[in-house]
Amino acid sequence: MRLRLTVRGVALACAAIGLGVAAYWTLQGAFLVPAVLAGGIVVAGLLLLLLAPAGTEVVWRPPTVAVEGVDLDVPVRLPDAYAGGWWRPQTSLDPVTFSWDRLESSATHLRVYAPHRGVHRLGPVRARRKDPLGAWLSTRRLETLGELVVGPRVTPLQASAVLGHGIDAAVSRVGQGDLVDQLVRDYRPGDPVRRIHWRQTARHGDLMVRQEQPPATPRVVIVLDTLADGWRDDDEFDEGVRAFASLCMAVASQGLQVEVQETGVAQLGDGLLASRTALLDACARLEVARMGVDRGTQGPTIVVAGLGSPPMQRILADLDPGSTVWSVTDDPRTVGRMVRHVRWNGGHPYDARRPA
Repeated sequence: MRLRLTVRGVALACAAIGLGVAAYWTLQGAFLVPAVLAGGIVVAGLLLLLLAPAGTEVVWRPPTVAVEGVDLDVPVRLPDAYAGGWWRPQTSLDPVTFSWDRLESSATHLRVYAPHRGVHRLGPVRARRKDPLGAWLSTRRLETLGELVVGPRVTPLQASAVLGHGIDAAVSRVGQGDLVDQLVRDYRPGDPVRRIHWRQTARHGDLMVRQEQPPATPRVVIVLDTLADGWRDDDEFDEGVRAFASLCMAVASQGLQVEVQETGVAQLGDGLLASRTALLDACARLEVARMGVDRGTQGPTIVVAGLGSPPMQRILADLDPGSTVWSVTDDPRTVGRMVRHVRWNGGHPYDARRPA
């Protein structure tokens, strides 16, 4: 805690000293009364600050997961003793510099402008308050920290633009009753009549019924290149994470079973697609990796890549037909720095003449 006199405190201290000197030189005891009163206010104000601690706990209430690029207000509550004083927050959001703001009450908010993807620190906070007599100003650093999780911006995508023809075929089978695998077994008492298979009954001479089994949910693999050498810079990697999150949302909405993979050491948890919030939270914490892991893919695959790390190049070389590659780099093969899909024909190199 740092203490300093206010303008009023300086004036009272100077008055006390001046009147005390005047009383000494003039031998006039009348000067001592106002000198003691002025000095007493300064001393009393200091004692009030020291004997009445303000508290140090700051309560941050950020949203569970914010979305990058969207301004937001983070509710925050300081100790009640600082109501009517001033505060100055600090964050890991750069390049943000906050000035001293007046506190009308202990409950206030922190305005955050267009935060970028990641996990950001909120706090510490410097807070100021005056003693009740207005002679002293106390400045204290409150170390309580909060966490602001900012997920990537998600772009709504059409299934026709996301899924390669191999995945399109799988989607077309989801939920179709006429494609249900049908097995035949002997009739058992209690089986409904509608399930009797009359053709097989005539063939076997005994009642036979259909034993229906729902088709397996088609599985789609989405691979994100997370290795540092697969991207030119952090901005391009952020584009890749945005594409990855958008693709996960689009594919999951089709009722498909989604498996996610990374070319680097695994950072995404098993509950990634439990909800939109879980997906954004996991993507907010993604960082470029330094250690690669070779993983193979089978079946329809969606790949998100920039320049392409060596493990990603090996994945691209072994993609099954019907897969889709999303390139987010702005090299001449794509148009601008937008998320673009590029259909990949298994066994054939990327054709730069094809529009993205």
